[in-house]
Amino acid sequence: MPALPDLSLITTPGRPVFHTAAGPLCGTQLLSHAWALAERLPERPIINLHTNLVQFTLVFLAAMMKGQYCLLSSNHAVSQLMALQQAHGALCTGPSLPESLASLTLPPLAELTSSRQDNIQLPAGHEAAHVFTSGSTGQAKVHKKRWGELVARSHAALPLLAPSRPDGTTLLGTVPPYHMYGFETLILQSLHTPTATASGPCFFPGDVEKLLDSTPSPHTLITTPIHLRSLTTARARLPGLERIISASAPLPRELALEAEERFHAPVMEIYGATETGSIASRRTVSPDPWQLYDGLTLTADPTDDQTHICMAPHATPHPLNDVITMQGDRHFHLVDRKGDLLKIAGKRTSYGALNKALLQTDGLLDGCFAPLFSEEDLKEDQPEPTRLQAFIVAGTEVTTTAIMRALRQHVDPVFMPRRLVRLSRLPRNPVGKLTRQALEGLIRDHAEKRAHPPFSIPASHPALPGHFPGNPTVPGITLLERIFTLLELDVRTISTVKFLSVVRPGDPMQLLSSALGNGQIRFTLHHLSGPLKGTVILRGQAGSQP
Repeated sequence: MPALPDLSLITTPGRPVFHTAAGPLCGTQLLSHAWALAERLPERPIINLHTNLVQFTLVFLAAMMKGQYCLLSSNHAVSQLMALQQAHGALCTGPSLPESLASLTLPPLAELTSSRQDNIQLPAGHEAAHVFTSGSTGQAKVHKKRWGELVARSHAALPLLAPSRPDGTTLLGTVPPYHMYGFETLILQSLHTPTATASGPCFFPGDVEKLLDSTPSPHTLITTPIHLRSLTTARARLPGLERIISASAPLPRELALEAEERFHAPVMEIYGATETGSIASRRTVSPDPWQLYDGLTLTADPTDDQTHICMAPHATPHPLNDVITMQGDRHFHLVDRKGDLLKIAGKRTSYGALNKALLQTDGLLDGCFAPLFSEEDLKEDQPEPTRLQAFIVAGTEVTTTAIMRALRQHVDPVFMPRRLVRLSRLPRNPVGKLTRQALEGLIRDHAEKRAHPPFSIPASHPALPGHFPGNPTVPGITLLERIFTLLELDVRTISTVKFLSVVRPGDPMQLLSSALGNGQIRFTLHHLSGPLKGTVILRGQAGSQP
């Protein structure tokens, strides 16, 4: 195993570690503040919820000075935090915490002064952090991170994050420090390597512009696909970027290309997970495979030909969650995510492949495929999907018909969504992940309660003659009459009806409805065949009460 670099809390503490609104904050100042905070900390692990990078780092350092560790979780629900406190005997610290949590409030930085500035060295095996997975593939799990592996990984990632002048590179990021991605890049990188991190609000495009203007160049931007799309849409002004780094979700090639053209910097992706940390990178617009960091290896599991084990210096070997194919010893191609595979009517694909096709649609801001279940389906323990839907975020100028037409160019008919559900936003977490819990909530909230028998309106229907002669179209009122008959609904009120697609005589259709309570029913009518198969004809809500 290779020798470890410096295991002290901060490498070369005389240099700036953070650039703040008040100016550079060097390592010796940071150590003084952290020792003062350590004197106030109880002998307990700390659930570190701070989003301010300096405050987060002070808590992290102070905990290690006390011989303790930090708990890092992206799930900040009170019930989750209370469970963590009980399981670990831990104390919470962060902004605006509810009174029900045992918490510690950080004093102002000016009050945290100590004569101590000693830069202690920690054992390589010291448990520095317990990091929880995001829950994007199921229940969040904890992974213990030891000091030695964190130090080694920072140095392995340095050529990616600061390729030209490490001692002059400023990192700034739109990701929170309590997620493994932000923890590795914005906190540990500046503690262990010559880089410095810009500390300040960095969520909205205007925040990023301001922070970039007020801190030394060159910059490396640490971000996610959803934040990068926000920056390109806002036409943010980001001069002096040396590199853009993206992770936490697959980055569409088209978005990477747009970002490179607009911001004049290469866009790189990080491959990694909470379990393994970051292990590889690639340039998104290039067809080249993923390249492993120096010092890391991937070894095939002799008991499972679809599993590879990640071996990293001073880290516990861990299997990848993805199916990959190796290209030599240093490169690999990503095939599929385990647990992401989907089988319908004897055909196979993955949700990742479907989402990639969806996000290529012009004008679509966000979206994802999901199973389409009825209420009866969801009563089963593990229902197998036979129909799909897609949740989309798009402007009103982007029609569902256009999206369905675009999808048909890339998606097998078996996997075409039966409907597109427009949302104002997807419930992603701060790093852009859609957790399994959040997705299941969407599926449950938008479950179809009842699928009615297919029907069509024949050309002989008395409403058809004379209705657009030579180009017969079924009147909307005729469709509503048939819908209300199928619903067996004595309609007293129609809250809303929106017609989205034309129906011709003989077109097969299917009505899907959901009972909302208080006599209200939500309904959607879909095309069942032809070039518009799956497209919504109309949607609305009606009730049997005034």
